[in-house]
Amino acid sequence: MKLESDDPDRNFGLVYRDNALAAGPATHVLIIGVGAYQSPRFKKPLTSTTFSARALADWFIGEAPGFRNEACPLGSLAILLSEPPLSAGSQSTYAEGPVPRASFEAARAAVEAWVGRIDSHKDNLAILYVASHGEMWNARTAFLFEDYGMNKYNVTSGMSEVEQFISALENAKAVCQLLLFDCCRTEADLSLPWNEAFGSKLIALTREHRGHDEPSKQWAIAATALGEPAGGRVNNTTLFADALLSALDGVAADPADEGWPVRPGQLVDRINRLLELHRQPDEKPQMPGGRNAGTFEITFAGERTEIPVYISLEQPENWPDSDFTVAAAPGGEMAFEGKVDGSPFQLLKYPENTALSVSARRYGADIGVAKGKARAPAVFLEVRRNAAPTTVVVEKLDRGRSFAPAARLLVSLSGPVKIAAAAVAEVVRADDPKKNPKQVVVAINDTPTPVEVRPGEHVVTLRTPDGRVEAQTIAVARDEVLEVRFAMPQSPHEWLGTAAATGAVPPPVAAQTGLENRRPPFQDGIIVQAAVDMPTGGLEGLAPPVPPPQPELAAGIAVIAGYVDVALTRQALANPNIDTEVRNDDGRLVQIGLVDQEARRFAPFERGIPQRPIFVAIETATRRELAVVPSIRGQWTPYVLIDRQAPPERTLATVIAENPIWSGLIGFLAARDAEAGGRLLAGGLDQAVIEAMQDKLADPIAALAAALIAVSASVPDLERRWDPWLVNLANWFPLIPDGPIILGRRLLMRARTAGQFAQAKALFLEGFSRGAPLYSLSVDWLARGLESLPDDEVLTAPRQAARAFANRVDSAQAFTVIRLGA
Repeated sequence: MKLESDDPDRNFGLVYRDNALAAGPATHVLIIGVGAYQSPRFKKPLTSTTFSARALADWFIGEAPGFRNEACPLGSLAILLSEPPLSAGSQSTYAEGPVPRASFEAARAAVEAWVGRIDSHKDNLAILYVASHGEMWNARTAFLFEDYGMNKYNVTSGMSEVEQFISALENAKAVCQLLLFDCCRTEADLSLPWNEAFGSKLIALTREHRGHDEPSKQWAIAATALGEPAGGRVNNTTLFADALLSALDGVAADPADEGWPVRPGQLVDRINRLLELHRQPDEKPQMPGGRNAGTFEITFAGERTEIPVYISLEQPENWPDSDFTVAAAPGGEMAFEGKVDGSPFQLLKYPENTALSVSARRYGADIGVAKGKARAPAVFLEVRRNAAPTTVVVEKLDRGRSFAPAARLLVSLSGPVKIAAAAVAEVVRADDPKKNPKQVVVAINDTPTPVEVRPGEHVVTLRTPDGRVEAQTIAVARDEVLEVRFAMPQSPHEWLGTAAATGAVPPPVAAQTGLENRRPPFQDGIIVQAAVDMPTGGLEGLAPPVPPPQPELAAGIAVIAGYVDVALTRQALANPNIDTEVRNDDGRLVQIGLVDQEARRFAPFERGIPQRPIFVAIETATRRELAVVPSIRGQWTPYVLIDRQAPPERTLATVIAENPIWSGLIGFLAARDAEAGGRLLAGGLDQAVIEAMQDKLADPIAALAAALIAVSASVPDLERRWDPWLVNLANWFPLIPDGPIILGRRLLMRARTAGQFAQAKALFLEGFSRGAPLYSLSVDWLARGLESLPDDEVLTAPRQAARAFANRVDSAQAFTVIRLGA
């Protein structure tokens, strides 16, 4: 219940508490909104952050709360707010009482109290939301508290690192965690040493604290991708918070289950889709980033009588002054005009099953037509010019083959390259989503995947390894074989096919002067949660300018560096049997081919030169990097893609490993999409891994990628099927670091006794001793694993080295790429 204004727990931000749920299971929420800062460098407050914090708190405990979860009801809510004025002793009020300002010390006290509450039961649901300025340095993100910038002897005082915070919370007792960070992730110019902590720790927990062996289901979602700004609106919520609240209120619900539960995977997908609607012309959509593991119910939106319908154009620059006609059956017609002063989309609501046809015209010329039905939980109708048909009847079934009405769907995916197991599709009946939903694996540019269905309407949702999620509502008649066609974006070059299909081609660089200065017709108050040292002096001002292109790459820029250990010591090889060559160069992107002459690299049980991961050195006049070489002749063909115009927050180099079977899984691994990767495994790749490992030409590159996904996703057959192979991976390839690291992670997640912790420690130290891992997720797990072990003097140096190493590795890639600086 709401606390009295003089309750001592308000000193920790607590405004709601249900004492009957103190022992759990219950949902415990902590919200931090920072909009006013003490430093004179901040000329005016950032209103969108505290508006968003209040809006989310209202969704939990306001006059018309939206949160519903009978299995995990609301046990507590705490909120910290930094709003004007900044005079001494001033506090914001919420729920008819004062709440603390969001200084670092107040936040640390609130976090400790919140962790105490979520620790009361392993089945508690922990929800955290932070809205503030954010900065990125060295591929890490920190959010800023009110007192940031007030200590001239400590430039990181008043900030806290997101990644460390997430890792620490993984050791809290609550299994299910939803961690939301609504802040920019743009580059900070702090000139810090590589090993410097990026801010102060709010909390630090070891695995012993957890007290049980149930796998963690932690979803950490950032409002935007690494290196990108996040949009806000003056005296309104941020774009991320707006999308989050709409998604929680039902747009991300699953109508196939009782009560329409909202789960993290669908939440991220729908936030992403809603943010795309705000995209302005010549602008990349704001895309949420994060990492995930497992699934759980956050809230239950409840069945809705009206379905939200979002209408947009493929080309948002045509939105102003376009005329739209919506024909609804039943319901008649209505018309509207694209507004000049808002985001380029329109939200309407219609009863379930309403047939809709949206036509668009501009200055008398037809743009196109989009058709669909109002189907739960939401419909997105995008009008496209000259849209190609997405369904085609290709043949008829023999009616005599079945007494029951039958039909067949063929799900196909065209793209820039051929990959046998590339995407995952879900097919559900539109009229009864609970009835026999089907999940299948779909290839790119290969035989369509057949799905036997009953005649009628179905919703086909496809998730691709470049991070896109698309859905089509289709109707198939009795005995029809209907091909449902999806298409991936085209590759800029034929030689970039695999990179494009897996989302590894960097986006075009466009000069970004600031959202309020682009496209004068779009004046809707959208601002950027900007970095602290903006030249305009305003916090709701310009986005950071895009850096100039990097210097031309010189000849001999990419050379084989040899072995690399976690301390970044290199061991050159007299004859690595692998060469580099420039294969393609379009003026911006350079393809460095890796010509492997080794007959068998990564052979089981061998300890010779070819059995350790080898790195290639990339160097320009201003930047140096090391990139791993995931090569097995005849199975994996790697190359390094170098971006001359890579901004400071991104690496120059991206490692692409071409494989006609496994490249899709590598794409999902890079995106940290363990859920989709797990579906690929369940669709047959897991058996392919085992068969490949049993064969004399064992493929540890594929097997390690699959193991990382299996452990991340806690796949259902993890213990029975995967645990024995995790041991084999660690032992069969004695010079590859990833095997013992993955096994150590698996054991640490289940450790309860001193002996189990000792086993995990031995494996992490073994992985550390083998050198730099093949995969960036293994690097992350090594650093987090050593930090999560019980304190031991022998761990001090490895912990420091592993963390410093992880800080240099690009976590947005599947394979390991290391920044070395200038």
